[in-house]
This record gives sequence, structure tokens and C-alpha cells, in this order.
Amino acid sequence: MKKFWHLLHSRWHNSMPRFFRNICWCGALVSGTALAANTAITAGGGTTHAWWDNIYPYLLGIPAGMAFVAKFTQNYDHNGQPIDKEQT
Repeated sequence: MKKFWHLLHSRWHNSMPRFFRNICWCGALVSGTALAANTAITAGGGTTHAWWDNIYPYLLGIPAGMAFVAKFTQNYDHNGQPIDKEQT
């Protein structure tokens, strides 16, 4: 289990190519905005429309999944180049 947490920590702190950084940033932005909007509506005592209830899980889950996959699926060296599994 300690090795798993070390792997997640190292992947979180690795540099990424610009394309994947943009995917991660945009996914986190869309998910965070959807979460903030839903939290503000429910905390204010408001009710949401049916269309919002239908799209909210997708607005939250899909971009967050994109950000997670872009961040954690590949190891990169300090120059942003992917590291082969044989080298790790």
C-alpha cells in the first residue's frame, strides 16, 4: 500500500506536456464550476430544474475523470517526456 501512495505522489508532482496540462486544467475548471454552482443553489435553499439534475453528474464526473486520467496515467521526466515502464 505504501508503494501505491508513493506512486500517486510521484505522478502528482511529475511535470506534464502542455496538452495534458490543458486537459487537466479545463477538466478541473468545468467540474469545479459545476460543483460550486450546485452547492450554491442547494445552500441557498433553491431547487434545481430537471435539466440540471440530468446533466449535473456528467458535468461533474466526465471532466474530473479526464483530469484524473491526464494526470495519473503516464510518468513523465522533468523535461515532460514520457518514461517507459522498463525504466521505472
